[in-house]
Amino acid sequence: MRTFSFILLFTFYIGCSDNQSVNLSDEIEFGAGYSIITTSDLPNINNDTLDTKVSYSGCSDGHEFELKNRTANSTAELWLFKKTDDQPCDAYFEEEKTYNLSESILSAENIVLITPTEDRITLK
Repeated sequence: MRTFSFILLFTFYIGCSDNQSVNLSDEIEFGAGYSIITTSDLPNINNDTLDTKVSYSGCSDGHEFELKNRTANSTAELWLFKKTDDQPCDAYFEEEKTYNLSESILSAENIVLITPTEDRITLK
């Protein structure tokens, strides 16, 4: 009887978890605080390069960012991870950043840039 109860409970658990929707952005980490600045020209893909503009506060400019990506359902999702820690200064910086995109990203049917506020900017 215990085995039957366990199987029934396990089957119920699998059935419930399959019906739950997963928010893909829950897995994304953006690192330290920053924003993506959107203009009529940026962000965009130019040939095989992502061009974007970021803003952040700190004590100095030149903070380091890393382009992260994943592909889900023929859509390449891109986001930036800010590697430089937040700094206790109030200066404000804006910088243009450029990243080379791999062929696997460029060949995706859709390409979106996800911002730290979880906005999705369609690039392709």
